Amino acid sequence: MKAVFLIIDYVPHQELTIRKLAEENDFEILAYHVAKFNKSVPIIHNFKTSLYTDSSKENIFKSIIQFKPDIVVVAGWMIKEYVWIAKKLRSSLNVPIVSYSDTQWYGTIKQRVNALISPFHVKKAFSHIWVAGLYQFEYARKLGFKKENIILNSLTADVDLFKKINLENKQKNYPKNFLYIGRFSSEKGLDILISAWNTITDKNGWTLTLIGDGVLKNKFSNLDNIIVKDYMSQKELLKEIENSGCFVLPSLVEPWALVLHEAAISGLPIICTNVCGAAPHFIINKYNGYLIKPSIVSDMRNALENIIQLNDQKLYTFSLRSRELGLRITPETSINSLKQLLK
Repeated sequence: MKAVFLIIDYVPHQELTIRKLAEENDFEILAYHVAKFNKSVPIIHNFKTSLYTDSSKENIFKSIIQFKPDIVVVAGWMIKEYVWIAKKLRSSLNVPIVSYSDTQWYGTIKQRVNALISPFHVKKAFSHIWVAGLYQFEYARKLGFKKENIILNSLTADVDLFKKINLENKQKNYPKNFLYIGRFSSEKGLDILISAWNTITDKNGWTLTLIGDGVLKNKFSNLDNIIVKDYMSQKELLKEIENSGCFVLPSLVEPWALVLHEAAISGLPIICTNVCGAAPHFIINKYNGYLIKPSIVSDMRNALENIIQLNDQKLYTFSLRSRELGLRITPETSINSLKQLLK
């Protein structure tokens, strides 16, 4: 079988999908990438990739036609050249032309316009849409895609990697550290987290660690009661997660948040805001963590205190439940969600 990917960057989940298809499902892969933020290119068997700026859209279209793919997967409709290519392919090939989507429906003016023009734009380019989850499914329906033309599970954590964390070790000595991993930027709601943390007088030995990079990093780096660490690779993060007892994501806006899947697979109880796209898939309130409204310091403080007040056995139970929920989506379910479109 042959597949074409038109993507933006080779981020971990994107590389994982392509690697699984090529090396475990014996696909030959032709890809074009933008290298907008990440210029690295993975080394994968049966895989060839090129910068899309090195060729004209006409030549890329011709190369794909010559390649004779069984399926084409496109990183949404953000790159206008990709949309042009997808439209041409739909009229030239009788194969699925699939768009990724991790975008929620917010009902903004721009999204309403997209919904109105979709029959002449998005739906002319793509036969199917591959969404991350429930909130993205809603937007796909607004765009006019039929239920049978919407497939799920487009985003997956590296389950095998994060399952390496041994949860039994936590049963013997449960670590008391809240962990945040992500950008230091305003939409992440870190001000809310820090304000809530500072109002808790009895932390019962718990600490707070923030990991990542971003424009607001210096703002939090000099606070006495918070540990701040630099961005790390996924493998480096394993040790940090192993030494943590709860993951916190206070985002004000968050289309999906793959890090929630990684935290769940890692067996971390989770506190996160209900705006996160991945939240309904990996967190059940009071079952393996706490779902809260964004921007409300008192809600965040209550959730933190709820975790602090749990005994080690209850925390371990939350940990096991998180891993259970994390297994709802795996690289295998993701790949086979896509493969079901093949003849």
